[in-house]
Amino acid sequence: MRAPPGDRPGRRGAAVAAALPGADGGRPGPGRRRPHRGPADAGLTVRWFPPHRQSRGFRVSPGGRAAAPPAAPPGPFDPLLDRDEVLLGGPRGRRLLRGRRVLVTGACGTVGDALCRRVWRLGPDALCLVDKDGRGLERLARELSARPGGGRVTLAEADVRDAARVGAVIGEAGPERLFHAAGRYRLAAVEDDPCRGVADNVLGTRHVVDAAVRHGVRRLVLVSSDRAAEPTSVLGATMRLAELLLQTATGGPTCFAAVRVGDVIGAPGAPLGPLARRIAAGEVVTIAHPEAARHVMTVTEAAGLLIEAAALAEEAETFALDIGSPVPVLDLVQRYAAQLRSPAVTIRFRGLGPGEKLAEKAFADSERRIRTAHPKIWGTRPLPPPGGLPRLLDALAAAAEAGDADEVRLLLRRLLPEYRPARRPHPASEVIREYR
Repeated sequence: MRAPPGDRPGRRGAAVAAALPGADGGRPGPGRRRPHRGPADAGLTVRWFPPHRQSRGFRVSPGGRAAAPPAAPPGPFDPLLDRDEVLLGGPRGRRLLRGRRVLVTGACGTVGDALCRRVWRLGPDALCLVDKDGRGLERLARELSARPGGGRVTLAEADVRDAARVGAVIGEAGPERLFHAAGRYRLAAVEDDPCRGVADNVLGTRHVVDAAVRHGVRRLVLVSSDRAAEPTSVLGATMRLAELLLQTATGGPTCFAAVRVGDVIGAPGAPLGPLARRIAAGEVVTIAHPEAARHVMTVTEAAGLLIEAAALAEEAETFALDIGSPVPVLDLVQRYAAQLRSPAVTIRFRGLGPGEKLAEKAFADSERRIRTAHPKIWGTRPLPPPGGLPRLLDALAAAAEAGDADEVRLLLRRLLPEYRPARRPHPASEVIREYR
């Protein structure tokens, strides 16, 4: 596809319409290639429509808007991810948790909520839910108590930034298994407020780890992120530091593991979160870049991976799920729109923001992957933590408490030589490219 001759960049009122082949269920058709960027680069608005034979009776109004029938309920995740969902769950997890005392921090988050429900079905003696959202805790506790599963549910409203409160909660609950899912996981939010990101992800983890060792927790699993591999964002750097904290605490009674989770879909009511709501409402969907891709897993896979990792852990390994190559976000949006029987979706590309990559990886090039007892789970054994880590962590804590964002970023680079900040300007608010 070529831009019409004579058109110049920035020209207004010009548009190109094109059909985008795709198969049933939103899977890409054979030989499908990425949308050509020439027209968009020439300043044109590019609108993509399904081919006529695939339009399923949709029509386009004279004004260019597609008229669609009521949306059908979303289908399974296999077509959305273009792969089979990994089945995780078996005797290892059941043996690990049945009849045990379990504690989950961040219980009201997307992953924490799914994890609590999965743990409850495996029959723990007691499940302690910890979160700073008191109402969310009460709701989750009621729902779990109404289901067959474990023995008793207790809840504790606590913020992991409060070391004394964290110690008191863990001491009172006396868990044998602890899943630490509390944290700040939105890249843009942590990039904008690195002091809060350090307080939640690094110092919060430090408080939980210290209390777990002090009170004899046998196994602790940290919910980390694939952004921790060769980090370019403050979020990735804080997650990598949280992983290093596990290594510094080895040698005692507690066995540690970290799990790198990608972007999670499948939360009740919103499989793709805000993107799903915008697609269903026919609103413009904003993503970073036409070639942006992410490791995407379902919330069920994430919960199962955490439990399997807890059973597989031996010496503070870091685990990740083998889910293939990162999924192009553009493909994900188009597949979900197809599941909703939507004829088209308008996508606005804003450009990569500070700390963002086109694609993440589960492991850094310097990390040696090792096979585990589960064919779809890979691990890596940790490299020695950098010298002077406790002293630099104290300095990082002081800078975060003082609200000194520049000092926080400087100390993150000193702590993590592999941290290479992607200092891009904030994306412009105007439309950069638009597909439909």
